[in-house]
Amino acid sequence: MNGCVAAISVDTGKVLDIEVMSSYCPTCKRLQTMPRNFEHESSKADHICQCNFTGSSSKMEIVGASRIYLRSEKNRRLHYTQYYGDGDSKAFMRVKYTYGLNSVTKFECIGYVQKRVGSRL
Repeated sequence: MNGCVAAISVDTGKVLDIEVMSSYCPTCKRLQTMPRNFEHESSKADHICQCNFTGSSSKMEIVGASRIYLRSEKNRRLHYTQYYGDGDSKAFMRVKYTYGLNSVTKFECIGYVQKRVGSRL
C-alpha cells in the first residue's frame, strides 16, 4: 500500500529526489465504516486524502521513477543519464526515452544479479 522511489547521486551519495506514494488513507478507511450522519459528513468535507496513487503495488516503482525523471528537468535543470535497477525492466522501459531516443542507460545491481543467478544454479 506504500512505496518509495529515490534518485541518489552516485558521486556524493545524497538523495536528489524522492517520491513517496500511498494507495491507503486511514481516514478514508474509517469513513467507509462510519454510519452516515452529521459527524460523517463534516469529517468527509474537512478530510484531505493521503492517497496519491491508484493502481497495483507493482506499478508504484514504475510511476515513481517516471515522476522523478519527468520533473528533474523542470525542478533541477538536469537529465538523469543512468538508471540503476534491481532487474525489473518495467520501470526502466518507462524512463528510457524521457529526454530523447536512448537518453538513459540501464545498469543492474550486481548483488541482485548474483542472487538470481545463484538461486538457479
